Amino acid sequence: MVKAKELLYVVTIESLYLAFMTGGKDSRDAIPTYDSEIYQLDNITELGIAGNAATVVKWASGKLFVNASKNSKYTLSLTHVSLPQEVQDKIDGVTPVKGISFSKADVKEYPMFALGFTAKLNDGSRVARWYPRVQKVPSEETFGTATEEQEVKDISVTFDATPLLFNNNTEVKFSETRESATGVTATAFMAQVVADESQIETLFPTTP
Repeated sequence: MVKAKELLYVVTIESLYLAFMTGGKDSRDAIPTYDSEIYQLDNITELGIAGNAATVVKWASGKLFVNASKNSKYTLSLTHVSLPQEVQDKIDGVTPVKGISFSKADVKEYPMFALGFTAKLNDGSRVARWYPRVQKVPSEETFGTATEEQEVKDISVTFDATPLLFNNNTEVKFSETRESATGVTATAFMAQVVADESQIETLFPTTP
């Protein structure tokens, strides 16, 4: 049986990937460019993904004629062990001086970046995903005391994934179990941010 017809399931989420947009923001005129360095972090405890769908329903001649939906963004709820300080500063859009940064009560647009992850299926295959336009959402922080039983506490942070201005793409999914994925792996997919359909043949040319 081909993998695309098997009942496969996710065993574990693996790595988190972060690639920051050059200039911190995209435009409607071109596919965004991202810094050459992609951070791969094996620190995920859990990643929640929630859509924000709006439904359009139209009845005609006594029947449901149109039942369509539009998803304007995804809310990504990341629970992790830690983030490198360099990554955290880039997410926050701060440039510390002598290790010091400030948060003001002014209107602020956080930098945009691509967030992705890989997950392993029960047969060893992997799925991968990119959200090419993501920003931090200010969230609560809690600092607690240590006890006799040492524990590494999880940290939670929330992001919004919204459509790219260039092509309206919000989410890009890849699965090694798809029959069309010949010659492409999750590792190759995550080697760069895939943000537009026009990139496919360039990044993953068809083998004769």
